[in-house]
Amino acid sequence: TWLPLTDASFFDLLKYVFLLPIVATLTLTVPDVRRPGMAKGYWCYFSFVIAIAWIGVYSYLMVGWAEIIGNTIGIDSFIMGLTFLAAGTSVPDLLSSVIVARMGEGDMAVSSSIGSNIFDILVGLPLPWLVYTLWPSKPGVVAIGADGVW
Repeated sequence: TWLPLTDASFFDLLKYVFLLPIVATLTLTVPDVRRPGMAKGYWCYFSFVIAIAWIGVYSYLMVGWAEIIGNTIGIDSFIMGLTFLAAGTSVPDLLSSVIVARMGEGDMAVSSSIGSNIFDILVGLPLPWLVYTLWPSKPGVVAIGADGVW
């Protein structure tokens, strides 16, 4: 529902205000394939593509905002990326593992946490590098910078 609960606590109202832009954009742009008549056809694929596009937009905004906050506080962008963004992207995996473990499915919780990390290492890291090296911008040159590492 769009309206907050009438008997909600302060935390519930704060969560509602914080999540309202995300819920609004997803509700208005991603078709709900659970509705009658939407199960037929290819609406599920369209919803999947739109949802992935929104994840890309949210990720871009999250990285930009983390960089702005880091520059404001005086923390290097490299450190912000290693700590806050890495922790922020691992929290959903943690929450899903805890929920599944509370349901009594411990093996599913462990496989979820291990599987997401393996996927990140085997696909999330090499795929952008592969696309970068195959994209014909400057052939034969890959610049690797390590200025902020040490």
